[in-house]
Amino acid sequence: MKLIQRFLLGISAVAFALIIGVTTSKAQTAIWAAYDCEITNQFYNPLAVAQVIPDAGFDNFTNAIDRDDGVAVDIPTFFSFDFNGTTYSTVNVCVNGWISLGTAEGHPIPTITNDKYFLFLPNRPNATLAPFWGDHYYRTFSDAAQGFKPSKIQYTTVVVPDPNPNAPAGSFLHTFIVEWKDLNINDKTNPNSIATFQVKLIENPLANDIVPDHRVYIEFHYGPIGASGNVKTQGCTVGIEDAQGLSHMNALFQSSFSNGDPIRLNTDSLTTCWPPASCLPGRVITFTPVGRGTLAQWGDGDADLTQLDPLAPANVRLNQNLFVTINDADTILRSVATSLPALDSNEGRQAFHGDANHNGRYTNPNFPGFFFYKVTSYDAAYILMYLAAKLPFLPWPQPLPVPSWKETSSDNTSISGVTADVKSMKLNGNTALVPIVLHGTVNGPLGLEMNVASLNPTAMQFVGTEADPKVMMRGNAMTGKVVLAASGVFADGDVLGYLEFNVGSRVASDFELSNVSINDQPYSSSRSTLSVAGAGNTTVKGFAVEQNMPNPFVITNSGVTTIHFSIAESQNVSVRIFDMLGKEVRSLVSGETFAAGENQINWDGRDNTGSLVASGAYYYQVTAGENMQTVKMQVAR
Repeated sequence: MKLIQRFLLGISAVAFALIIGVTTSKAQTAIWAAYDCEITNQFYNPLAVAQVIPDAGFDNFTNAIDRDDGVAVDIPTFFSFDFNGTTYSTVNVCVNGWISLGTAEGHPIPTITNDKYFLFLPNRPNATLAPFWGDHYYRTFSDAAQGFKPSKIQYTTVVVPDPNPNAPAGSFLHTFIVEWKDLNINDKTNPNSIATFQVKLIENPLANDIVPDHRVYIEFHYGPIGASGNVKTQGCTVGIEDAQGLSHMNALFQSSFSNGDPIRLNTDSLTTCWPPASCLPGRVITFTPVGRGTLAQWGDGDADLTQLDPLAPANVRLNQNLFVTINDADTILRSVATSLPALDSNEGRQAFHGDANHNGRYTNPNFPGFFFYKVTSYDAAYILMYLAAKLPFLPWPQPLPVPSWKETSSDNTSISGVTADVKSMKLNGNTALVPIVLHGTVNGPLGLEMNVASLNPTAMQFVGTEADPKVMMRGNAMTGKVVLAASGVFADGDVLGYLEFNVGSRVASDFELSNVSINDQPYSSSRSTLSVAGAGNTTVKGFAVEQNMPNPFVITNSGVTTIHFSIAESQNVSVRIFDMLGKEVRSLVSGETFAAGENQINWDGRDNTGSLVASGAYYYQVTAGENMQTVKMQVAR
């Protein structure tokens, strides 16, 4: 066959597939992992021009006209889109306030279309989008004598030029809309029980991009209801369901509510008001595709989801060596140290991408058949290996060999643990820096996690960490969690970083390193005694930082607390406020010159944005030249 004939036949096949709504499938995941559900503000916009589906277009399972429970099948959307791993170009519209995607699921159509609980069950219909699934009725002019207003069920596709500069010239974006107008809802005896609502399928803004994303956006819009009398808006289901009926999202809950469990577990909550979920006019339920994209794969190192960011340049989203950065490793460490919320564990999301060593996949008995993912500092270490060009790509298979073409010797990591070397402590004012010492050897990735706890917190408090230049390190003073990641060669006795303690009382105190994990393997805990009495102080004579006054500091609109400090000579001074998570709250001065002797600076209880901080414990840190001291204070409102 000649090449041009093959080309024309190929084009014809594609066109035919689009016309008849042929679906193609890729990897599927739970629908609540593929979408986020939120409520947004947007006033209702009724359809002015649309294709009306006549009452004769709605059939039941015997192919008879059914204005009560009928379905109009194979309605074209006029563009192809991806929903949970399957490509669609047609929908089926039911009188009862839902649509299903793709060609009709075989004939006869589902025998029961008004059972709203089917949204939460494997029963057909599946691949369902339900803005208001109840037991409704399509009224016509023949019902006017009984006082009923004629209904309209109509659809249209809106086409606009694609504004994406990466899209080919002449590209368009589509929005497919189905509207149920003046539908007699839930009470067939009440002419006033009517409502108008829509479902919108919005083509992805990156559909025509160099790195295309065809996952569809979904919106449920809610218009006017009957003006007088009882409108029965109660008792309907609202949400979406996957193509197998194995997972659903109950859209009466937002994804951000209670870690998302109600939206994916709830099978009995029904509407109680209008509009559903919010009960406030001008509110729209939106489903935004998240997680796995065109290039996304498990463990590719993209923990901050750069490759799924539509604002990132196309070449960045396309190339792993550009979308994996040092920020991905830091995102993991901050999450593990709980300075950030835990990375989303759903398939296709942050932890899925960040699990670079493929050790983090697990199951949850509440959601059988689905995988979840978690990250550790060891994953951050793998990312650092990749960034150091010691791994050609991520994910890297287990067990980890350091490629021979990058190192003279292969991976020979042998670790017996880590300890706190209190004998080598450095004292800087009231701050003690205690080295964390490696026992063993490392050639490759190194990930450490542990908890630090003072056993006499009134005399000594853990306040943070200081990393060795070869190491990324994060500490959480509130929880005592310490995490670090590194890549390279480390010898027995190497210092990985320092634990910072506030030892203003000068009372000898014990502290413990517990829950120690190195490269995802457990190690024994250890206990040490830190004694600073008589210890050599690295602080230059004449440097001192006093307790702030007043303390506790009760914040008012005009009140301040004063930090007094002394320096031996004129120096550049920085004073910063930190919360218990180690996050800078306020920079009071940065590198400003102060005269020798006693000085003071005031803090009004506001953060860097000018907002009053919350009640709780904070630290202020004064740095003058080589000297630094950290002091704890209490804030109340």
